[in-house]
Amino acid sequence: MDFELIKDEIAEKLPEFISSRRKIHMNPETGMEEFKTTDLIIDTLKDFGIYEIEKVKDTGVVAIIRGNYEKCVAIRADIDALHIEERTNLEYASKIDGIMHACGHDIHTISLLGSAYILNKHRNELNGTVKLIFQPAEEKGIGAKYMIENGALENPKPVAIFGLHSWPHIEAGKIFHRHGKMGASSDRFDIRVIGRGGHAAHPEKTIDPIVIAGNIIVAIQSIVARELSALDSAVISFAVINGGDVSNKIPSEVELKGSIRTLSEETREYVHKRIEEVVENVSKSMRGSSEVKIHKGVPVSYNDRSVSVLIERACREVLGDENYIENPEPTMGSEDFAYYSAYVPSAMYRLGVGFKDRDNAPLHSDKFIANEEAIFTGVLSMVAVAEKLLNEL
Repeated sequence: MDFELIKDEIAEKLPEFISSRRKIHMNPETGMEEFKTTDLIIDTLKDFGIYEIEKVKDTGVVAIIRGNYEKCVAIRADIDALHIEERTNLEYASKIDGIMHACGHDIHTISLLGSAYILNKHRNELNGTVKLIFQPAEEKGIGAKYMIENGALENPKPVAIFGLHSWPHIEAGKIFHRHGKMGASSDRFDIRVIGRGGHAAHPEKTIDPIVIAGNIIVAIQSIVARELSALDSAVISFAVINGGDVSNKIPSEVELKGSIRTLSEETREYVHKRIEEVVENVSKSMRGSSEVKIHKGVPVSYNDRSVSVLIERACREVLGDENYIENPEPTMGSEDFAYYSAYVPSAMYRLGVGFKDRDNAPLHSDKFIANEEAIFTGVLSMVAVAEKLLNEL
């Protein structure tokens, strides 16, 4: 493929891509409710002359661009938004109260739509088939499994799948990428501490679940601080504490909720086991009782070496070495893209969406703004990686 020509073609269509992205941004939809977004994707693909399209139940899309051979690679973009009230003051800010594209999934969606336009235009030059996967509900951690269960990786089955993710800490026009371990597992826990309530003036006649809960919190934080190697990585965060409703009464129960992030399955299992042990033993030692529920979510994500190396080569070739930045470390954030790796080799890279020489709000911020110049790089990199995988994997 002639990438100098392709760069011109992307530049020519860029105003249209930006306009579509803004439409998506103004009308965000949360996980498993991306009905209008799904319709927009289907209509846009048809406008591009792509007709092998399947709507996945109520939300999500799989489309196919067939080239010259049977080999297939897949590209995934997530399409859902977050329950966040946008406070950017952009002219194209969200029109939906309490919902915002605060994680850049609108950039992911338009990057895949743009690459679909280019790949379809040059389909006779492709050494294989490209499958486009527009996935719902990444933020809920269920979208990838939903797509897999509904056949997104079948007929044809890809030899690899890749995707990108917006990264505001890197300026637009650049790629931020690493090989190997990419992101953390993500689990959540619910703890119910059971005591005996009573008058705040007579704590000796109660079993105070608030005091028990406080000791549980301190003891659980010690798992990371004193039981794991400093070279290992884990985060246990308490996010919810509920107990009591008046100042002169000790409650009978306290509820604790939080999340667990780890960078290895071994550490993940160890932390789960120790949380259960700590909660039970601390509660018993203070005359109370407890219940613990740990809900396993997204697994640790890894970039398959064979796919990841070709992503690096493709991006360096079309963007230049100066626009490829080595990512030195994984993130404690998670991505349900990790589920795909159980079925096919997979890898993900970061797309810089930041503005140069200014502070950029982080992902999941109500002030997050993506630099739309990144769309050009998103489209170009997806096309280049798809071609590279078809040619060399």
